[in-house]
Amino acid sequence: RVVAVLFVLFALAYAIHPITPVSMKRLQKMGSEQNVRERTPIPEYFYSTQTLDHFNHQDQRVYNQRYFKNDSFWAPEQNGPVFLQIGGEGAISSAYVIDDFEMVVYAQHHAALVVALEHRFYGKSQPFSDISTPNLQYLSSQQALADVAQFIQWMIETWEGVTENTQFSFGCSYPGNLAAWFRLKYPQHTSGSVAGSSPVHAVLDFFQYLDVVDESLSALTGIECDARISNATQQIENMLQTSSGQAQLQSDFKTCSALDNSLDISTFMSDLMGNWMGTVQYNDEQGNPIDINYLCNIMNNSSYTAYEAYVQVNDLFLSLDNSSMFIDLFLSLDNSQCLSVSYDQMIQELSIVQALPFGVGFRQWTYQTCFEFGYYQTTDSSSSAQPFGNLVPIDYYLQMCNDTFSPNGEIAMNPERNVNQTNALYGGNKPHGATKIVFVNGSIDPWHSISVTSDINDSVEAILIQGTAHCANTIPYVKGEYPPSLAVAQEQVNVIIGNW
Repeated sequence: RVVAVLFVLFALAYAIHPITPVSMKRLQKMGSEQNVRERTPIPEYFYSTQTLDHFNHQDQRVYNQRYFKNDSFWAPEQNGPVFLQIGGEGAISSAYVIDDFEMVVYAQHHAALVVALEHRFYGKSQPFSDISTPNLQYLSSQQALADVAQFIQWMIETWEGVTENTQFSFGCSYPGNLAAWFRLKYPQHTSGSVAGSSPVHAVLDFFQYLDVVDESLSALTGIECDARISNATQQIENMLQTSSGQAQLQSDFKTCSALDNSLDISTFMSDLMGNWMGTVQYNDEQGNPIDINYLCNIMNNSSYTAYEAYVQVNDLFLSLDNSSMFIDLFLSLDNSQCLSVSYDQMIQELSIVQALPFGVGFRQWTYQTCFEFGYYQTTDSSSSAQPFGNLVPIDYYLQMCNDTFSPNGEIAMNPERNVNQTNALYGGNKPHGATKIVFVNGSIDPWHSISVTSDINDSVEAILIQGTAHCANTIPYVKGEYPPSLAVAQEQVNVIIGNW
């Protein structure tokens, strides 16, 4: 059950932690094991003539783009629509078009053909033999949207039964952005879009993320857990001021290397707060056993000091890293795994130019954050607004961009300008002129703060689901496992699709 749960969560959405050695290792392990274990009743296909550069007609190069399809519900004789799941910052799989996602439930209601299209440069949709920085110039949301438009046109021209004006686009997290932006930029190719947990407003310094984490912790468990995290963080920051304190931290938190420079310290703090960020973002989805209440029960255990409880939380996640797909989590807490805190190691891993055919593409996604979106989850808000201190500033991430993609000044890096250009291109969370988009967010999810959470006009609607987290709208509702508000919201979306 837990294995299937985590496959769904990691297939759907953006890497749950900040970009650190620990988060890269966790998600690559998840992707590798999914690649081995995944059931594949539906074969993969490749669109072999996808254009490399849609904005330079002199460039005639093409590449193979992977997709999956499921026509078991489709009734073309009834003008059944096409439901297209747009891929994001990781490999897609057959799970996208079978019974793991709410989109497939909608397809059964509307007799739709279900298709999932992989994002360029992720998974097996690789235009080049490597993902070196010069090649990544062709990785952008604009190129990805043009890929979708060309793919749909190819479907219309070559697939019997697929007609114009019957396509609907779906996505969650970054793919939710793409679904919304596709309707905005290519309305002739889609009759409507469902954008789940979509952070459409690009933000360089996304300190608000931790503010929402703080609010969610307090709202769901009370102020004690939040206060004890703050207490533990303050003690850690004090210990970092002395060599003896650093040595104790290295021992208690089982770091793989010394905490002897500011970049490694920021990586260390990002790892620790990342445990909480990911838990809040995906709180209790599909029976995930590690939820907010679980962690706060550890933090609030009166037999521990706040610092000791924080160490226990870290030990829990190290055990999780050391288990096989988390199955052994409650059977044996093997704490032999060490916590990687090396900034240099992170940069080395982000600089690997061989793409993996599975899992999250960290180098590629980091490129997109540096050149389009930002989304850097910093501690730059006021200390009273969140309990994680102030040792992960925006400069840490700007340094990461430079060291990964322009270590010798080859490229004039300007992430702030890039973020502003993205918002100018798409309109941020006020996409003027948009029609037939429904934005669906969860109140617990920190990403909702940069999405669309109120109606823009009569056909651009927003649904905020109380008590749910990131991408909850994509998970089929099970009574007793999820709040009734999820079922209500999903039926709202179903009705909206029917009206479109």
